Amino acid sequence: MERKSFFTTLKDVIIKFWYVFPLLAVVLLFILILLTATYPSLFENIVFCILLFTLIMLPVSWCVLLANKKWWRCIISVVVSIVFVGVLGFYLIFAAMSAPTTFGKDHPIPEGLAYNLPLQRYHWDDSLAASVYVDPDSVVVDTLNADSYLQIWNGSQGGIYNYDFYYGPLPAGEIYLKCFEVTEDIPLSDYRLKKASKVKINGTSTFSKLVDKQRFTIYEGDWFDYYAARIEVWFKDAKTGDEKKLLEKVYRVEGWMR
Repeated sequence: MERKSFFTTLKDVIIKFWYVFPLLAVVLLFILILLTATYPSLFENIVFCILLFTLIMLPVSWCVLLANKKWWRCIISVVVSIVFVGVLGFYLIFAAMSAPTTFGKDHPIPEGLAYNLPLQRYHWDDSLAASVYVDPDSVVVDTLNADSYLQIWNGSQGGIYNYDFYYGPLPAGEIYLKCFEVTEDIPLSDYRLKKASKVKINGTSTFSKLVDKQRFTIYEGDWFDYYAARIEVWFKDAKTGDEKKLLEKVYRVEGWMR
């Protein structure tokens, strides 16, 4: 009996079984990805190599199947592969977006630094409610105390905030925020924060509330991984385009785990 060569055997295996390989590959990759979360340095390279090899071999296998007129097996392989790549891609994007960072741990709050806690409107977190819960109707703003002009409120999730701002007479323009980590003066969420916090105002002639619970998000860091941020309130004159800082205040903040 004539013995088949290695390449002939490999060709037979591809023709007969390749359409199920993507299923096996996706199972293996998901297992390795889960292990990567626990042992990143050990499995990252393995996952990358298997994924790269799979993506290279898939088109090769389709060519082999088509050359041998294995139409249905080729169709099954293409469909399964598309599903596999889509599911895996979605999972990797989600994992990358929600993966914890070390921003807060890398920027601990300096000992002795005076900072404010965001106010809490809802009792969704009992550990916070005991210390910072405030009835919005009970907030008192002292026109002689600039520190009371800006009030940051916790939102529905960590890293999501709302702010109120009171100020004296101003021309028509825009109010917006800038945030910086205090120890290294790192801009936080930069353009996105400015855009989200921006509020247009008409000209005012008296001390008044200019911003009411405007929502903004700080993306750097993780839930419950607190660090200190300097939150600055800026004003841009609608007529002249001139910008000036109105007030700044240091808060303990956390990042939103998107």
